[in-house]
Amino acid sequence: MENYHEQLKVKAEAFHSKTKERSDSLMNYFVIGYFVVGIILANFYGTWLIAFVLGGISLLSFYSVKLLLPNYSLYQYVLSAILGIFMAQFIYQSHGMFEMYFFTFIGSAILVTYQKWTLQIPILIVVVLHHVFSSYLKVSGIDGIYFTSHANFETKSFIIHILSTTIIFFICGLWAYQMKKSNARYISQALQLIELQKEAQLSNERKIHADVLKKLNISLESNARELSRSNDELEKFAYIASHDLQEPLRMITAFLELLQERYEPVIDEKGKQYIHFASDGALRMKQLILDLLEYSKVGKTEDKLEDIDLTEMVNEITALSHRQINELQANVTFDGLPNINAFKAPIRQVFQNLISNALKYQRNGGAPIINITCKEVGDYWQFAVADNGIGINNCHFEQIFVIFKRLHARSEFGGTGIGLAVTKKIVEFMGGKIWVESELGIGSVFNFTLPKHKNQSIRSTIANKKRNEKINQTGYIQNFN
Repeated sequence: MENYHEQLKVKAEAFHSKTKERSDSLMNYFVIGYFVVGIILANFYGTWLIAFVLGGISLLSFYSVKLLLPNYSLYQYVLSAILGIFMAQFIYQSHGMFEMYFFTFIGSAILVTYQKWTLQIPILIVVVLHHVFSSYLKVSGIDGIYFTSHANFETKSFIIHILSTTIIFFICGLWAYQMKKSNARYISQALQLIELQKEAQLSNERKIHADVLKKLNISLESNARELSRSNDELEKFAYIASHDLQEPLRMITAFLELLQERYEPVIDEKGKQYIHFASDGALRMKQLILDLLEYSKVGKTEDKLEDIDLTEMVNEITALSHRQINELQANVTFDGLPNINAFKAPIRQVFQNLISNALKYQRNGGAPIINITCKEVGDYWQFAVADNGIGINNCHFEQIFVIFKRLHARSEFGGTGIGLAVTKKIVEFMGGKIWVESELGIGSVFNFTLPKHKNQSIRSTIANKKRNEKINQTGYIQNFN
């Protein structure tokens, strides 16, 4: 609304400025024209002195004020008075010809172009004073000034002339006022029309954008359903495949052990080595399947949400790893860990994976130093597991969270390369995020966040997952039909 009023003010000022310029240009012609009329009358009546002196003073007064005060409207009021003076000059020059009053009415009419009713006041004052002065001359018996009789300046005529003149000036003033008001209304309506056109254009653009956005949302929802369906299928496949693959692996392992026990005397060292390689491969394959099964289970927990004392949980994890910690002479510290409400098993797995990696990826001969901290960041708990291990190149910060992605050979560090992928999946399922800060040869800090209002976050995640499963089932039914 404020912007509209500003625009209205600017438009009105611009319009009035143009009106003033046009009126000034017109008035230049009229003022000079009045001066020329005085010269013409002087030619007929021989009143050259009054034509040049009074007419010249009138012109000089008008243009002096206009040039000295161009930014003020004073010269317009001077002009109004001068038009009245020209009328008195013409009557004097024509020896009292009363018809010269028409020049006053012409002046009053052309002043309307300025659209100021107040400009009628100076010319009205001059006319009234002229009538009063002329009537005074008539009453005083001084008839020589106008060189003719003063029948037009008798009392009755005086009253009639004053009233008619006042009415004419009032009409011209009202005309000027109405013109200004009408133009202001026109400007306001023009601005309103512009605003309406802008609103219509914006509304049309919003409608187009809404249609485009609607189509994009439909496409996005469709892609999301397809992606969710594909992920569910992959997880189901991984779960089923890991179950089905364990049985033949158990048979392979069992028969390899049986072969080694029963035919050990007849198998040479080369054969025993082959059997060892096969058994080791089968064990690694079994571990890989178990890790894959664990990864596919993330987000499908049937456990209940419960309050967890993280200090107690980390104590339990370090107690279970006490042999490895003692062998490596590791120092694991933690303090100020909060109590949270979450699923216990996945949270345990996150801390266990990060502590296990911190113990594993160490420099030769170095005693591991692991520090676990926590701080509040808005609506989240931010945990940090810092170590003094081998560190990670910054170009691998994203790759280490990819399933089965390994940065080192198995001969250097064991494992399947799935631990951090599982950790990331759990953290994201809980509504948080995980990232690493590291420097080669100095150590790493694994940071992850968990919402403080875990209860709502996890339930929302589970609800979304169930809804997607329902949508997928509906999609399957529709495709089947």
